Amino acid sequence: MSEIQDVAQIVRVSYEGVEICAKLTGASWKFVKEFFALLKKLIDQEKLSGKTAVKKLLKNGGDLQVFKFRTEDLKTVKKLADKHKILYSILPDINKKDGMSEILFHSQAAPRMQVIMEMLKDSKIETMDDYFSNGEPEELEKMVQDAGKKQPFGERDYQLLAKEFYENPGCKVSDVRMKLDMTWMEIWPAVKHMQKHDLLELGADGGVNMKVSEQEFAALAHTDEWKAWFPEAAAKGAGVSHDDSEKLETIRRIQKQSKDDLKVNGITIDRKMVTQETEHHIKTRIPYKKNEHIWLRKEDMSWINDNKTIYTTLEKEKTYTVLTDENQFVRKVSGEQLYAQSYDAVKKEKDRQERERIRKKKQKYQESQKAIQAAKRSAGGKERRR
Repeated sequence: MSEIQDVAQIVRVSYEGVEICAKLTGASWKFVKEFFALLKKLIDQEKLSGKTAVKKLLKNGGDLQVFKFRTEDLKTVKKLADKHKILYSILPDINKKDGMSEILFHSQAAPRMQVIMEMLKDSKIETMDDYFSNGEPEELEKMVQDAGKKQPFGERDYQLLAKEFYENPGCKVSDVRMKLDMTWMEIWPAVKHMQKHDLLELGADGGVNMKVSEQEFAALAHTDEWKAWFPEAAAKGAGVSHDDSEKLETIRRIQKQSKDDLKVNGITIDRKMVTQETEHHIKTRIPYKKNEHIWLRKEDMSWINDNKTIYTTLEKEKTYTVLTDENQFVRKVSGEQLYAQSYDAVKKEKDRQERERIRKKKQKYQESQKAIQAAKRSAGGKERRR
């Protein structure tokens, strides 16, 4: 399925249950392509002009309709629409020969738009299908092709999404969409892109957990892969040296190998966690442990994030010796257990949520018991007074 097809389907799924979805579902593929291309074009224009009309129209759900009028009446239409508080967006002129223009509005405003229509000669309310049917084939094809050339999301949106997912493990896509004031047509392609490239895990309930660390994600922004996704990033990264670029590509290769290797788990270690260093090894404190440390081989490591972070692996079946800061023996643990206990951020967040659930349940039980005891004491006091 092509990029345009993916996003057109997303429009359908995202607004399932509302009238606009029913029209898309029952329409031809040509209509779906043209509809997506139109919305993409309008939202792109809004990003340049700062308007949010189409976003608001989409968030209202329901049916979108078209008001057609003579182009010479455009100023009058704008003035009347503002007077009647009608939210609208001017549609691209896809038929430059008919002397007509169109605006997109929500069906909720149809009664108010009817008042305007009665005031203007040769004006009428149409459907999206009417609008496309009246378009010149070459204009429609150009609009579809332009939409297909562009990524349905930008680099900044992509990074903002990742930031939200890192700060709120397990959060719902719908909640993040509302928080960032994005439409489904903007957020869902980005989420699916991250999932496709193994950057996140998407649960059946819409919950999201990132599969790579923040440092790994930051390193990705300097790679050729990222620049292929966001061509505008290539210009920003022009100052990266050949050595740095080569190093980052090596890191990505190692990261991919560790993901594909069922015998290891990739981990990142903050430089501040290193407590001792030799020619071939480093000693690092285990996260969330006050005085527990392990030794790791330097040959398995790569430095990322301006040498502030170490990327390495834990061998699942290997037994690691845990020591104190003074190198006194604490315990032995397998790499798989060590990863699950201290390095798996997703698991730790789920464990935290489970502990919180148990704590609240216990607290609720204790409060109910106190209420019962208070009721008994109150009833006993009344009985004695009798």
